[in-house]
Amino acid sequence: MNEGTCFSPEDQQFVDRAMDFCQQMGERAVLMLIGSRAAGFTDGWSDLDLCIIGDKHHLSDEDRETYEQIWQLFVDRGDFEAHWSFYDEGDLRAWLETCPDEMMWVVANSRVLYGCSSTAEELKHHYCVYPPAIAERKLKWMFGKYYFSQRGPLAMAARNKMETAFVAVGNVVEYLCKICCVADRQPFPYEKWVVEAAKQTRLGAMVYPSIQRAIDGIGDFLDPPADRNWRDWVPVKELRGTLPIVQSGLRELGWVGDWVDDPNAAYFDETARRPAP
Repeated sequence: MNEGTCFSPEDQQFVDRAMDFCQQMGERAVLMLIGSRAAGFTDGWSDLDLCIIGDKHHLSDEDRETYEQIWQLFVDRGDFEAHWSFYDEGDLRAWLETCPDEMMWVVANSRVLYGCSSTAEELKHHYCVYPPAIAERKLKWMFGKYYFSQRGPLAMAARNKMETAFVAVGNVVEYLCKICCVADRQPFPYEKWVVEAAKQTRLGAMVYPSIQRAIDGIGDFLDPPADRNWRDWVPVKELRGTLPIVQSGLRELGWVGDWVDDPNAAYFDETARRPAP
């Protein structure tokens, strides 16, 4: 058991159950803490998320049948606050070869609780960052999505379409944060933690103050100031103002090309023509 991890008595009972299962899943099996607790994003709402990686040939016939249907075995404590998922190591490696963003983030931020630590270390070594070509492909697509979102849709605030404007703000922030992660070749998490993950990146340190000011100034959408053009409303001005920061930051990180210099072309050449990579 990882000595630096403490659980409540109720959580420890569930961890012990997971350890018992892990013991039966082969010599390379490992039990890991994942999710917000493992990544250091713990708050009062954090679940106990666990992952067991092992050999599916050790599953019972019943569990094997369930696993083959959905390619994981999910066990919940019964209160939606503690659960674990089992993955076969070979199947997980094959999945990670396709660079699934959220699962890569889960593995990269996992912490070993019990079992074969070398299994987790090997997975992290091979799959914790995107290959350069994959990262560039993702960046091009997200950069176009970010650019489009912070242009036309934000203007809906001036047309008294507040719901659409709020959607636009969310889209800009989401894609901006994902760009921050991928620019460091790091996978990004599911949406509820993507801002926290982005803040820890090099580009995130440059753009996060603008995001903060945009959100703090959201009142301009609810009560539009009559003495300012809509382009100077705080959320619009701040989020649109991130474009030169992003372009400069990408270049500093070694990302160069026409798609950085001409985001409009990036949108039409990369984003509009293809599904998300």
